[in-house]
Amino acid sequence: MRSTVLFSVAVLLVVAFVSAVPVGAQSAVTGESQVVGSPDIDVSVTDNRLGTGEVEELTVTLSNSGDIRRGGPQVFQERVKTARNVRVSIDEEELDAPIDVKTGTVVLGDVADGQPRTATFRVETEEDAEPGRYSVPIRVEYVSTLLVDYLKTSTPPGYTSPSYRGENEETVVKEAEVVFESEPRFDVVSESASGLYAGDTGNFEVTVRNTGDETARDATVRFESGSTNLGFGSLTNPRNSATVSAGGAGGDVEVVDGEVEAVAGEGSDIAPGESATVSVKMNAVSEATSGFYPVSVSVEYLNDNGVEEVSDSIRTQVQVGEERRFRIEDLQTESLRVDENDAVVTGNVVNTGAATARNVVVTVSSEGSITATGSQSAVGDLAPGESKPVRFTVAVAEDAEPGSRSLTFNVEYENDEGDLRTADEPVRKPVSVGEELDSFEVVSVDTSVSEGGSDSVEVEIRNNGENNVSAVNAKMFVNDPLSSSDNSAFLDEMEPGETKTAVFRVSATGDAVPKEYDASLELRYEDRTGETELTDGISFGVPVAESSGGLPIPFVVAGLVVVAASGGIFVYRRRMS
Repeated sequence: MRSTVLFSVAVLLVVAFVSAVPVGAQSAVTGESQVVGSPDIDVSVTDNRLGTGEVEELTVTLSNSGDIRRGGPQVFQERVKTARNVRVSIDEEELDAPIDVKTGTVVLGDVADGQPRTATFRVETEEDAEPGRYSVPIRVEYVSTLLVDYLKTSTPPGYTSPSYRGENEETVVKEAEVVFESEPRFDVVSESASGLYAGDTGNFEVTVRNTGDETARDATVRFESGSTNLGFGSLTNPRNSATVSAGGAGGDVEVVDGEVEAVAGEGSDIAPGESATVSVKMNAVSEATSGFYPVSVSVEYLNDNGVEEVSDSIRTQVQVGEERRFRIEDLQTESLRVDENDAVVTGNVVNTGAATARNVVVTVSSEGSITATGSQSAVGDLAPGESKPVRFTVAVAEDAEPGSRSLTFNVEYENDEGDLRTADEPVRKPVSVGEELDSFEVVSVDTSVSEGGSDSVEVEIRNNGENNVSAVNAKMFVNDPLSSSDNSAFLDEMEPGETKTAVFRVSATGDAVPKEYDASLELRYEDRTGETELTDGISFGVPVAESSGGLPIPFVVAGLVVVAASGGIFVYRRRMS
């Protein structure tokens, strides 16, 4: 019994020991071996065609076709073929291509066999680079494993106890080829703006020269504005860009598919060394300040294969002048008062802008109770800083209130192209409206009319106006107990402040009471413009005196007639006897 127990314990101990041994240790080692190999890096440029005078992205592709000199398990072969911690740069010390490198070292990590990686560099190409092929030295730095030692086993995975040796820092320099092609290249050799001012349109002229070595066929010049204050075409329909045929310089501009285009001309090829001058209509908003604004110019053309190409954008600038502005000064008024139809407003208009304004016309606007009767004053051309007189006539309503008013003046002019423009800001100036003034007044009245009698009435009248008047005719109106058998008097011309006497015939009835009776006077006349005017009634008093007594004159006259008749009869009878 005891021996049986001891045997069972021994069996259990053996089983436990076998279970504790690793599986690999249970395999028999059949020998030693190693894997030997190395990475094999090559470089190429994805798009190796470069332009001159450009900023380019040079993309370099690294491919690894690792070399195995002694094979073995796949995992160890991948290890010796892989380039680890790969760093890529352009070797500027050995660089002979016409480029300027702007990117430093690019870290890629591992580059395994058959798994390409890319590194991108920013470079600037030289403007005068000659066409041709150039080599760019690409420096590649990495870490690799030279060999792997291991023990072979009779059971999978077939190896054990790997040992890595020969961890080396490697540096290789590979040449990548880039090509500078023959192509047209362009420079802006001159630019000028003509008549371009804020709030106006003008012409922008540019000369582009083909500095390349190929002809640009069917060339057009494209402009793009770099400011919202600057556009192409008209002020009412501005565009951000415009395209002008190189053979149609100065041609008319039209809108095509929403863009400003020039009418195509002929001969739009630009050969190497040749220049083309183009002109485009530009506009500047009135809010634009004077100064230089950016404009980009590029040339679109067909290459020798008939393929459409676009040159690099060339930045230039256009000068915008200060907006044409005007000032009204030395404003004066004549007869500006209530119920005046011939008031005069004078002053001077001054060009305070930087450019000549042509065919200037100043207009005064009607304002409330003031109506412009002569609203325009043409002054011709105004150079910067120049001043010229303006004159207007206005009428003031009879129900207007005297006091301060504001008159608005607008200035219209033509630009250098003959386009009509209006100054962006009208000019407002204060004026004072005076109280109504009667054109005429009765200075004095002289008469000897008495109750029951008649007599002349002499009315002295003064011209209160500021201008000569002519064809003055005065008419008097009276009421009972007065009457007039001659109530009109022609006074002809009267100067300002002059007085003249109008004589009328007035009778008073016998029952008239000695006192002043109301009368009125109306005057019809011609003003200095030849217009006929009629005054309102001017009131005055006609005095009637008390009768002096005795027989009334009519009875005295009748008595004398009777006496004379009696005397005649007496003489006649004596002669007959």
